[in-house]
Amino acid sequence: MRRKLITAIPPEEILKIKEISKARVDIKIREAEAYFGMPRWEIIIDGSNEEIEKFMNVLMKSRAGG
Repeated sequence: MRRKLITAIPPEEILKIKEISKARVDIKIREAEAYFGMPRWEIIIDGSNEEIEKFMNVLMKSRAGG
């Protein structure tokens, strides 16, 4: 399965979250067009549904402060 996100989270932080989640996914990061001057990144996540969900849960929790 493949999932695409566009986010302002820096690439270094995305890769760190991937390590923390221990999800077996492949992540490709490309620069997307800026939004009101703020840099944005296109994140392409490849892996099984379970592994992508595992990564996304850690991503959401880390960005929500909980």
